[in-house]
Amino acid sequence: MTRAETGPDGRTPVLISAHVEDLMARDAAAIHRFLDTDRGRTASVVDVAAHLLRTRRIRRHRTVIRAADRDELRAGLVAAANGAEHPLVSHSSASRPPRVAFVFPGQGGQHPGMGADAHRHLPGYRDAVDECVAAFAAAGHATPLRYLTEVDAPESFSEIEIQGGQFAHAVGLAAAWRSHGVTPDLTVGHSLGEIAAAYVAGTMDLTDAVTVVAARAGVVDRLTGSYAVAALGITADAARALIEDIPGWLELSVINASAAVAVSGDADAVAAAVERVRADGRLGTGITVNFPVHTSVLEPLRDWVQGQLPAAQFSESAVQFVGGTTGAVVAPGTGFVDYWYANLRHTVRFDHAVQAAIDCGAGVFVELSSHPALLHAIAERAGEAVLAGTGHRDHPLPQQLAANIAAVAVADPTYVWREFVTNGVPLQGFPNAPMRAGKLWAQREPLPPVTGLTVTAESWLPLPTPAPRDRPTVAVLPLGNPTSLAHGLNTVLGGATPEGAEILVVVAPDHGDSDVPEAAVALAKLVQDGLLRYVDQIGPSCRQVWLVTVGAEQTGIADPKPSPVAAALAAVHRSLGFEHPDQTFHHLDTVPGVPAEVVLDVVRTGGGELALRHVDGRPQLYRRDPKAFTASSVTAPDLALGGGLLDEVVITGGAGAIGLQYARHLAERGARRIVLLSRRAVDPTVCAALTEAHGTEVVSVPCDITDAAQLGAAAAQFGGQGASLIVHCAGLARFGTGDHLDTTAFIQALSAKVIGAVRIAEMWPHRPESRMLLCSSMSGVWGGHGHAAYAAANRMLDVVAHRVRATGRRCVSVRWGLWGDGGIVDAAEVANIERSGLRQMPAEQAIAASLRDHTVDPLVLAADPERLRIFLDSLDAPVPASAAEPAAPAADLSTADTVRAELAAVLSLPDPDVLDLNASLFDLGVDSLLALDLRKRLNRVMGRTVGLARLLGGITGAELVSDLERK
Repeated sequence: MTRAETGPDGRTPVLISAHVEDLMARDAAAIHRFLDTDRGRTASVVDVAAHLLRTRRIRRHRTVIRAADRDELRAGLVAAANGAEHPLVSHSSASRPPRVAFVFPGQGGQHPGMGADAHRHLPGYRDAVDECVAAFAAAGHATPLRYLTEVDAPESFSEIEIQGGQFAHAVGLAAAWRSHGVTPDLTVGHSLGEIAAAYVAGTMDLTDAVTVVAARAGVVDRLTGSYAVAALGITADAARALIEDIPGWLELSVINASAAVAVSGDADAVAAAVERVRADGRLGTGITVNFPVHTSVLEPLRDWVQGQLPAAQFSESAVQFVGGTTGAVVAPGTGFVDYWYANLRHTVRFDHAVQAAIDCGAGVFVELSSHPALLHAIAERAGEAVLAGTGHRDHPLPQQLAANIAAVAVADPTYVWREFVTNGVPLQGFPNAPMRAGKLWAQREPLPPVTGLTVTAESWLPLPTPAPRDRPTVAVLPLGNPTSLAHGLNTVLGGATPEGAEILVVVAPDHGDSDVPEAAVALAKLVQDGLLRYVDQIGPSCRQVWLVTVGAEQTGIADPKPSPVAAALAAVHRSLGFEHPDQTFHHLDTVPGVPAEVVLDVVRTGGGELALRHVDGRPQLYRRDPKAFTASSVTAPDLALGGGLLDEVVITGGAGAIGLQYARHLAERGARRIVLLSRRAVDPTVCAALTEAHGTEVVSVPCDITDAAQLGAAAAQFGGQGASLIVHCAGLARFGTGDHLDTTAFIQALSAKVIGAVRIAEMWPHRPESRMLLCSSMSGVWGGHGHAAYAAANRMLDVVAHRVRATGRRCVSVRWGLWGDGGIVDAAEVANIERSGLRQMPAEQAIAASLRDHTVDPLVLAADPERLRIFLDSLDAPVPASAAEPAAPAADLSTADTVRAELAAVLSLPDPDVLDLNASLFDLGVDSLLALDLRKRLNRVMGRTVGLARLLGGITGAELVSDLERK
């Protein structure tokens, strides 16, 4: 179809736009002042429109002024500058192209001559209607031309002229919209309007459409009686009650909205219904329809109607057709005969059809009619959608159509305005686009102080099991001997290899309910055999790496005790993900017996930390909620430190900084006796000082708690009447990247922290009411760069706490954030961790938070909430772009403008235009954490990924733009 060269009313669209809304008012005022200058006095509307389109990018906030001359342009500019409403001015700030729905109403608003203006003034309309007229003539029917174009025809019209006229009018109006660059993504039909909707959508051809119109019109000649149809402003339930109460035959035939229906039946009964509704102060009005459509009176004519219908079916089309008959998208292959009879007989569910269009993503609804009849019904559900009619009974059609086209076009940031402005001379002295002043770069500043602690816990949320929307290539890599799940996945996938796979699925061995010491040996063996170097198998096309375990997580109290090997492997996997930022690392935990097909669906469509469980015999998916970590969601009363709890305190790792901080804290609160277990003796002066200050007996016992003989001897000598409180602080922090995963590092990380915890729990005498507190780390929950061994040890320590609790003892594993005051990491590592948002915890507050009566293993941390949110967002990877709707770039922005916008968001700058893209990202203030945020934002907005190493390698903003444009 040829695009029109001017607006329907001959006016020229003048478009101004800006990144910031208030700049448009300044721009409009500047252009208005220009028109009064010596150079501006000779500028025409076309000159101004062309100059703006030639020299300006189309930005986020847009205003279009339709002007036939300089006076109209000046009036529109004044309105835009003052933020005032004006009939020739339309605005929008939509950032993405909306999906457009053409809506085709049924009978009721038609009238003779309704297409006269359009046929005379709109070439697109005229050509489409003339094609319809020819099709009716070729089929041997009376054509609709006279009904459409003769306003004062002296003769009455046949039913096929009337219904054919409405069909042709809708088709012609759709052509007029299309000729001005507005095309539908879906069509919505209402009763008779469904025929035009199906034809315009391309799901049926014109010959079949004419045949359906003729069959429908022929029904009228086969009905006898006095019938009527009325629209009522009441609910469907109220209409049914009214029908029961009114004498005579009456049926509910249309439901448009919650309080907008139509009834059909005997004329007297319809009149009584209208009178009753009006008496209640509600809308009631007759509709110009000559037969009781959508009622049971048509059932005797079923065979005749179906005999007139074409024996065809709806075809495939890029435009979706939503029918009021079913209130849903009509599937290709649906037969005409049953569908079009149902269209005539069944109740119209336009309310359902509107919801179906919204569910399909419609953001603009355009009603194709001489006067809006359905927009009020659409508005009830459409929220912020743009609603536009085509004509209006009180305004000339070209002007009304032009205004509606402008309202829809300005809502589409990709609309091509240049095709309306094909000439125009350059304008000297034309004002530049206004800019907002501000600083030119973000300055690095010291991290802000953080007060207080967050005490929270892991949280798992139920999710629906996803259905994949595409088929990315998946390869399976078993860790060791393939499990039954690995076999099942390979059977489904046909043994794809990692080299070309987009998703790599690593299937962990199932060590079941092994005890913790055996699990530590098994984990060390996996390291020794090189099986945890699976990251070396990542291929060039890989974008996701999944670890699938059995029993690693506990999503609720109904779950069995976690498997220590699986839990440790999950922590290793999370840490390895930090070392490979160009892929997203996900974890799926299962239980035995989950079908391979379900697992495959999850890895193709899910993201983050997931768990599959059986609920009522069916797979149920859960997702760990990272946002739960940012809020103080766990409260617990303080422990009653009297009553014997501090009689016999045992602290492992007692010579370390954290162990001694616990000793001081508990001594200050009245501990009677404290035994400090550590490989080296505590300085006697420290013990003496605690005794002198608080009267606490402090005993330092050199002991390797992983050595059963040494620990047994120490317990026999110093165990006394049994421990009332055990605080397990022992552990060795071993850090290093995945390239240095060695057996020694894992054994050292596991020995004191994990094996020592098992030994102390089993061998040290304790009282029945005793408590045990294990010092774990958030590295086990989140992982960390170079933390593989350390994270594994801490996650396995959490499993130890589960197992101790299973024996009936009170035990809690506290997942610590970042310790200050001489913790287990050096200053460089502290600074690195603080960039993620974790901050050093005040020791006294941290210890006090741990000495509460926790019923779940808490996370205790101090944090900068904003930076921690960014960090957690980087862990909570969204649904992959290939499995979700395709990522769409911000259509009103170029690549450079998109980069500016996302950089400004990352750096918390109010105006993207102040950024110098020739500066390096580092100079602009982008550190490693902000680079993660920028990378994620660009992927979400543009569907393109830039390597983290590239972002942190001194790249400038301009080089980033170039990289993105090449992808």
